[in-house]
Amino acid sequence: MPANDFGLLLVEGGDEVTVCQAIAGSAWSQLCCWKADGRDLPALAGLAKNDVNFGYARSVGVILDAEHSVTEARHLAEATLAVLGAAGPVVHGVFAGSPRIGAFLSPDGTSPGAIETLCRRAVKDRKLARCVDDLVACADNPHAHRVNPRVAEDKGWLRAYLGMLPESDLMFFRAFAHPSGIDAMHPAFDALRQFLLAL
Repeated sequence: MPANDFGLLLVEGGDEVTVCQAIAGSAWSQLCCWKADGRDLPALAGLAKNDVNFGYARSVGVILDAEHSVTEARHLAEATLAVLGAAGPVVHGVFAGSPRIGAFLSPDGTSPGAIETLCRRAVKDRKLARCVDDLVACADNPHAHRVNPRVAEDKGWLRAYLGMLPESDLMFFRAFAHPSGIDAMHPAFDALRQFLLAL
């Protein structure tokens, strides 16, 4: 962590880092982002709080996927924020306390889904998006049997979309720079962008 004023962002993994960096724009330089590589955000919060420079954090934001249960994600967010000193229920997208602490449950705090749900809404090539919809329908919705069918569908759909772009090796982290990739300024990201800018 830096030894000067910054906003601390705790996320689940690399995809969240990629999306947040793309949509935060120039504000990203004022943030310090740590990723958990999974759902163990309380442990990551504990490491952050024990960092010698944690006192310079003006705010702390936690971003996690709702996955199949918004309630379970909210409990995980509350457990994470409690490690940082917060008390009471999480209010999606709202910061409180000192330092200011808040959580964002992707996609919108009320619906099951993930960061890929937002990315799916923000793809640039609508014609290609319809083709991927047709592919999923033709494959008889292969994710319907999964524990998290919505999340699996959004993640699989996005991989299929990116896989159809001219650069066959297009990786997720490059998708925001591609002319037919993901639009970082799409309204689908507005609430998340506002959360990041409030850090």
